[in-house]
Amino acid sequence: MKKIKIIYIAALLGILGGCHKPQELIPSEVRQGVNSITASFAAGEYKLDQNAKFTAQITDPTKEEILVAIPWYYPEESTNETDITSMRMSANLDDNCFIEPGLSIMDLTKKNYITFRNADGSTKQYYITGERRKSNKCEILNFSLANPSLNGVVDKDAKTISLITIDQLGTSAATVQISAHATITPDPSVPRDYSQPVTFTVTAHDGVTKATYTVQKTIPAKINYGFRTGSQVELWAKDFNVAYGITNASGKNFTLAALGNYVILSTGNDQTYFNGTTGEKIGLIEGSMALAGGAITSDKAGNMLLCNTAAKNAVFKIWKTNSVTKAPEEFITFTYNIGVGAKLGAKISVQGDINDDAIITVPTWAWASPANHSEFIRWVITDGVVGAPEAIKITNISMWNGANVDVVYSTVNKNDNYYATSYSGNRLTAVNGSTNAAISYLATSTWGANSNFNAADAVEFNKAKYVAVYGGMHFTYSQCLGFMFDVTTLGQFTGKLDDSPSRVFTTNERKYGTPVTASSDLILVPSPDGYKLRLYYTDGNARSLVAWEFDCIDK
Repeated sequence: MKKIKIIYIAALLGILGGCHKPQELIPSEVRQGVNSITASFAAGEYKLDQNAKFTAQITDPTKEEILVAIPWYYPEESTNETDITSMRMSANLDDNCFIEPGLSIMDLTKKNYITFRNADGSTKQYYITGERRKSNKCEILNFSLANPSLNGVVDKDAKTISLITIDQLGTSAATVQISAHATITPDPSVPRDYSQPVTFTVTAHDGVTKATYTVQKTIPAKINYGFRTGSQVELWAKDFNVAYGITNASGKNFTLAALGNYVILSTGNDQTYFNGTTGEKIGLIEGSMALAGGAITSDKAGNMLLCNTAAKNAVFKIWKTNSVTKAPEEFITFTYNIGVGAKLGAKISVQGDINDDAIITVPTWAWASPANHSEFIRWVITDGVVGAPEAIKITNISMWNGANVDVVYSTVNKNDNYYATSYSGNRLTAVNGSTNAAISYLATSTWGANSNFNAADAVEFNKAKYVAVYGGMHFTYSQCLGFMFDVTTLGQFTGKLDDSPSRVFTTNERKYGTPVTASSDLILVPSPDGYKLRLYYTDGNARSLVAWEFDCIDK
């Protein structure tokens, strides 16, 4: 008798494994029972990828078939063909509903029969199957001419590419990035005359869906201020371990820079560059170097800076380059013998153009408990001439005692406001550049103390001043989010990071890893023509490398 009871309980647990309350709220009017079926990889390197989930919404519960569409390749831009013979299944059900047998791992090349039992006791039989589908995306993502060197402004909605220049256009080859596995005709690498409109047709991987783009010299209208609401798009998001083989480990320092359409990720040991539009890994930059835990950044004019870390009285260096194929050269060298800090170089920021006017900032730190440090080193560059290093102390600010801190100016005027963020203050603080006293801040969110707000950048874009901040993973339950704020005036720079009236954008959350090394970075990169703005961020613990894009095109 006891054996029968054990079998009964085991069977009941198996059934209950397929019946659950949905993880997301179901509207009260939904009463069809089974609302969606989701498949994810049960085997292989992407089985833990939170984005590798493919859902079939049940819009017609009278149909017997539940078909889950799976991309032909995963990730989409890769050449990794998907295998749907071992897929882990889950369901979104109304309350008090059951699926028998409980969902588990299925071969979606076959029909997998289930019985759905509604709350009223009625039943319905379905079969779950899958279909690998080729992508129907057929976009031009990036377009550039070789002669003159010129990036086109792509309007995906209007299917136009604007070449903004006062130069006469003639015959030139072009370089184009298109949707993964799509094709383009005619071949843009063949030189052609761009003094007149040129059309290109992009055919999606499915061989059916097409889009025709017109390329011509023109100047599209801009909206009056800032980026266009709704223009924000996540270009790509990667687990840099899985996608690129870049591991996170203790002692690494993940920071970012951008050169043209390339984004560069430094681990502190080397620097890898990627296509900024697609996320494709290209390789190590020329002259990639170990920075002893140091950092990289870039100015708003296409120059990258690299620095080492240095203890007090040691030599601190900053290198520069303007190309991923040009080895960095020494730019600034000084013996770190000023200020009260014990170490510097884990983060570097710059505002402006280092060949013209710019401000470079490098926070310092010194361990103490409680934290009592609020200093950074500043170099002011005027007409390309680098001024002497200055130790600047911020007053009236939440202090820090470690390397997780960032300071960035809003303009190249040292008397204008600048911004600081650090762990474990986890707030974004505006500082008066004339007095170096904090004047306002955005407070920690309800969950913010569990995160690591230590990366910020500022930019002026289409008459608006923006500052962005990223809160990295510090614990497994941290929320890993970036925020952007309009700080043209500070009248609305109040409240918390997640509810400030000045907040204009919040990223998606991307978490792929677990805490190993608490380092993260964020940069804002305007396009040279002033029509687009990119936000890149990385998180060493979350293993994320992410790209967002905004525009100010009037549509």
